Amino acid sequence: MGTAGVVVAEEQGDSLRELVADEEVECLLEALRKDFPHSVHIHNRIATQLRWRRQGDDQDVSIYRAADEGDRTEGPATAVSVWRVAGMTEVSVALHSTDPTLSALRRALRHSRHVPWHLPVNFESVHERCLPELMAAARQHGDPAPRLNATHKMFMTREAALKLDVSAVPGLVLRPLEPRHAKAVDDGWAYACPGSEGMFAAVLARNPGLSWGLFREEDAAVEDAAAGERGSGDREPVALILGTWYGGLGILYTAASHRRRGLGELVTRAASRALAQRGLDVHCNIVYPNPASAATLAKVGFERVCDCTWLHYKPPPSSPPPSR
Repeated sequence: MGTAGVVVAEEQGDSLRELVADEEVECLLEALRKDFPHSVHIHNRIATQLRWRRQGDDQDVSIYRAADEGDRTEGPATAVSVWRVAGMTEVSVALHSTDPTLSALRRALRHSRHVPWHLPVNFESVHERCLPELMAAARQHGDPAPRLNATHKMFMTREAALKLDVSAVPGLVLRPLEPRHAKAVDDGWAYACPGSEGMFAAVLARNPGLSWGLFREEDAAVEDAAAGERGSGDREPVALILGTWYGGLGILYTAASHRRRGLGELVTRAASRALAQRGLDVHCNIVYPNPASAATLAKVGFERVCDCTWLHYKPPPSSPPPSR
């Protein structure tokens, strides 16, 4: 099946082929694991999207691999993941290549019709070795100065995360977040925009048990009493962290009234252990400088891997969609 896919892609002149069968995606994941921890972002994102697919999810997700790689689990692997998020202006794209020459990635970024250059795109957590190729392609496709957010990629092994202690805090209740808490997540996100609350609700629904919050005991009791009443009893957590669509952690937030009490560290421990229990190594990004978050992650046991950049691309006016 993989060989036939390569032939079709080459006949159509595209350097990327879409992975339709679960087995094809599993081969890609195995190949990407050879580049851990540098490939952890796209690996965990694709693993999460594969789980969504197997659960019959309706998210508009496409996974691609360099057409000439077949389904090899050894040797170079070049991957692109595209998620068209309902209600969001930007298309979410992740990419990575384990090939030090980046030749397949270069061809894909410049010529593949599967990269949606006709739309605004959020290229997330682009590895430092892939960023120059993406910058060149963005300029080629009409954006001379895309907006950049530089981050440090932080990593902790699954084995280390499984050993994390998650102790109770007097007066507070630690529990998983639910879709009804999407507004609290959105309010804690520095980059909130139209549609982002809906995106968080979708992620919370599809990643149950991976996002965590700390609630005052009295607020938790109100929520418990109102369980089953849609829209009733919602109370905002005093600290929270999101288990993201890319199989990592994001949006660590603590209310001003509860800072400097170690609550951010506690929810980070809880979410890290939950990810590890799902079989994933744990990763996150820190926009720097951010000494508070850096200190929290260091206490938990995260280590810096590399620099990764979130690149926001805007197409030129009247940019046509690619021909099929």
